[in-house]
Amino acid sequence: MVWRGIAIGCLAVTVLGYGTAQAQPVAPQPAAGTTIETAIVLPGIADEFHGVVAEHTYIADHFPTWHIEYQAHLAQSGHDYDFIGMVKPDRTKVTVFFDITDWFGK
Repeated sequence: MVWRGIAIGCLAVTVLGYGTAQAQPVAPQPAAGTTIETAIVLPGIADEFHGVVAEHTYIADHFPTWHIEYQAHLAQSGHDYDFIGMVKPDRTKVTVFFDITDWFGK
């Protein structure tokens, strides 16, 4: 009887998947703003003036030791983006993308 109970318990574990699932590796996701697909959206922006201020505030808050090298506009697939070229303290160059579609031209 004891063996039968153990066998049924093992069957339940196998059938229900308890203890048998293996963790699947998760592909690393690009950091926010490192690609157009992950462009940063700043909520509640009414116009370009406040949008640019918000971009620079975001950069100052998130990348305080980096400095801005350039800023440019890109229109693609019905969206507008600012991309800001930055230089990290180790002199590595990085681009940060912002989706400005909601407030561009206002």
